[in-house]
Amino acid sequence: MAVVSVDRRTGYWDREKEIMTAAARRRYQDGWVRALVRHAWERAPGVRRRLEAAGLGPGAIRGVGDLARLPVMKKHTLPDLQKADPPFGGFCTVPMEKVRRIFVSPGPILEPLGPEFGGFHAETGMYAGGFRRGDIVLNTYAYHLTPAAHLIDEALALLGCTVVPTGVGNTDTQVLMARTLGATGYVGTPSFLMTILKRAAEMGGGRLPIQVAQVGAEPFPESMRRAFQDEYGIIARQGFGTADLGMLAYECTEARGMHLVDDAVLQVCDPQSGEPLADGQLGEIVATVRHESYPMIRFGTGDLTVVDGSPCPCGRTSARMLGWRGRADEVTKVRGMFIHPRQVDETVARGGGAARYQAVVTREGHQDGLTLRVELPQGADAAAAPAALEAAIRDVIKLRGRVEIVPPGAIPDNAKKIDDQRKWD
Repeated sequence: MAVVSVDRRTGYWDREKEIMTAAARRRYQDGWVRALVRHAWERAPGVRRRLEAAGLGPGAIRGVGDLARLPVMKKHTLPDLQKADPPFGGFCTVPMEKVRRIFVSPGPILEPLGPEFGGFHAETGMYAGGFRRGDIVLNTYAYHLTPAAHLIDEALALLGCTVVPTGVGNTDTQVLMARTLGATGYVGTPSFLMTILKRAAEMGGGRLPIQVAQVGAEPFPESMRRAFQDEYGIIARQGFGTADLGMLAYECTEARGMHLVDDAVLQVCDPQSGEPLADGQLGEIVATVRHESYPMIRFGTGDLTVVDGSPCPCGRTSARMLGWRGRADEVTKVRGMFIHPRQVDETVARGGGAARYQAVVTREGHQDGLTLRVELPQGADAAAAPAALEAAIRDVIKLRGRVEIVPPGAIPDNAKKIDDQRKWD
């Protein structure tokens, strides 16, 4: 099949918004923030309860500058809020018959998708990263219970792209589809793209036709970006989003930080007080997203970043998020999946128990590794324990990992449940 031939370094998906002045952007965001809060007050009892607890009425938040009056809602509180007011904690503004999909994140946390099309706000970032009408795109994100694959499908449809819903794994099939269909685009984790490219080389038949990639769900080292460009001819750009909020930031072709989406207000805040910090300071990402069906207002993601408000050579005027800088709590992202310390506890309990244990995250080449280090109690069956624990890792954490049985005393009393030993260049 013919490969799409386009200039992927020019153009804007929504030029009017992306080159607006700072004052015009503030007016635009003030308008939708004000309308969103009033809408949520009227239709989302969970939002109303938050405002009332802070002593605020629907008219108290007139724009972006007033958002800091509302305390941050931490992601880890959502499971309890949803149990108290099922199924969505009182944050969904539409009846169930208007909910198109329901996603599930660890916790568990339920995320409804209402009637809006393109509510993930990913299309602007996909276009900025080089996707164009006519691209045939392998979508390798998981389609089972998680939102990224489905919502990026919608963004690609808005751009006029054709999606091949390959999902996770099946590397040989990924290579076959890319070659058979002449796939020019890829979305998924950067490590899996590298796995596909290396497998294609092993299978022979020449370089894959992929020209552009949008990657996410895990860190994206510059060494890997250079390898995609220099060795495989692929323009690879990253975005940042969450299941609860959608896409918050995206890279343009300059790759000098991720531009903030205009339909989201991203504030970098003190993780303890929730107070917004100045540009250039490290803090927690707290976001308010223009999503009428499921309005997340002052939602604390637990992710850390720094924002730069200086101009970008690409001409876009929005501020830029300077990468993901870790977690404000103990949650760790491995191969695109968050691991909670309580999941490590559950894994060990299902696998037969242990005296002490610790999950260790490492990085070899471009692939994350997960090892569960375990001190077995006296009398435990050391021969059977690894298999039982590896099965528990797959069941609870939804990843493959290895088990290392260590001697008593190898794991300190004060050891973290998750030890992230990865280094990023």
